Amino acid sequence: MKRERVYLSDDNSDIISFALSQHGSTNRPERERMRKILIRAIRHELTDRQRDCLTMYYLEGIKMKDIAVMLNLSKSTVSRHIHSATRKLRKVASYYQRY
Repeated sequence: MKRERVYLSDDNSDIISFALSQHGSTNRPERERMRKILIRAIRHELTDRQRDCLTMYYLEGIKMKDIAVMLNLSKSTVSRHIHSATRKLRKVASYYQRY
């Protein structure tokens, strides 16, 4: 079954901003800046497969085992893609929150 790719937009990008909770900023401009950085990182730093798994899991709320069936992967592969993507985003977020 072929799935339509989910693209990040201003409408759904707030959900991905889960890394901001670790940032702890209550400053709205700072949160907005970090959100834009994370959106850019998701679009340009992640592989297509990482982006697919991440958006399906966090934006669409699909369980890992269901993502695995849809993408014809094992559940552990889906988990690995999600964790790798999360690590990359945290690394990007930690780099930018210093500046």
